[in-house]
Amino acid sequence: MELVIEILHMKRLLLTAVGWCIILSSLGQGLLVNGNFEDRNVCIEFNSACAPEGWFRFPYLKMQSTNSARVAAGLHHESLVMEHRTQGVSGRTFLYTRLVCSTIPGRTYRFRIAVFTNGHAYDHIDLVLSKYEPQRNMSLILSGQADSYRLALTRPSPYVNDWREASVEFKATGEERFLLLGNIARQKIPFTRSYRYDDPLIIYDIDSISLLPAAGSWIPCQESEEQRKLLYLNNSRHTDFNYLDDEPAFQPDTTPALPPVVSPLVAPNPLPVHTADTLMIPDVLFRFDKGVLNPALYPRLQEIVAVIGQKKFRSLEVVGHTDNKGTSVYNQQLAEQRAKAVADYLIAQLKLSPQIITIRGMGSLLPVSSNTTPAGRQRNRRVEIILLY
Repeated sequence: MELVIEILHMKRLLLTAVGWCIILSSLGQGLLVNGNFEDRNVCIEFNSACAPEGWFRFPYLKMQSTNSARVAAGLHHESLVMEHRTQGVSGRTFLYTRLVCSTIPGRTYRFRIAVFTNGHAYDHIDLVLSKYEPQRNMSLILSGQADSYRLALTRPSPYVNDWREASVEFKATGEERFLLLGNIARQKIPFTRSYRYDDPLIIYDIDSISLLPAAGSWIPCQESEEQRKLLYLNNSRHTDFNYLDDEPAFQPDTTPALPPVVSPLVAPNPLPVHTADTLMIPDVLFRFDKGVLNPALYPRLQEIVAVIGQKKFRSLEVVGHTDNKGTSVYNQQLAEQRAKAVADYLIAQLKLSPQIITIRGMGSLLPVSSNTTPAGRQRNRRVEIILLY
């Protein structure tokens, strides 16, 4: 009997994935770019893939992009921290983008998304539509000065370990420019998944996003391609005060000479960008499977300290990473413990102010190598020191 139930469950998961592929291929993503998160941005700060093209996450280094076999369609999905057990809104993450076409006042639009709740009962996702950029106007959004909608499951289901569709319809005002996803509620989402240990986070995975008219055909606007290029131009994802509204209008190159004098993908008068260096503390400098530095290897740590001491940086971030062995909660805790151990060592050795140091743990979310081999897993177990100038 259990085998039959398992087979039916796997069949339902397969049909769900196939269904999402059909939906996206037939409808497209409408007023949004890269709604399946397949196009990956290579951020200039770390010279590595760090986010989906056209989408922007804040806080920057919390809950990064994810790629795994568990996606609604394609190879990638995004993860949102919807709730933190001990923190308020500051413990959550948000994802936003800019619409590539203006909405038509009075027209009804339908927003659709695939959601995986990682074992929790689905509570909600907030969809916020605003005329101002969310990242630097979050206080306005949280105070209700933007149109927000709660996404409901298209077909309510008792299953919590598969992808399901959530959607909402709204009537446009014509002033919608930005779209934000996350949890803006003042009250906390209840923790519905039982553990033998304390899990501080509720994480929703999202994929396959579209925004289209609820009725009638969709014809892209004339400026949609230029707006897409503008969104893809922004490769700075870990620099303070990096806003989309600061970007100049896209100017295609009309110079007939070859090679062109001005590239159509280079904005005039670019804004200054803060640079960053990344130093790595390997796994071998810690005690085995613990968040404690190995005193026997302090001489190697001193070499890194000497390098940092010669640089004139304004702040630094210490980010812990693990391999994918063990539970996500254990990996998150180990990553945070190791990052804190390194930060404490730097503060003591370099007499740094704790106010200029940010400590983060990413668990196994950002591997730099394959987790299928011992050597690859060892490379993934690391602490990165990011110097921001």
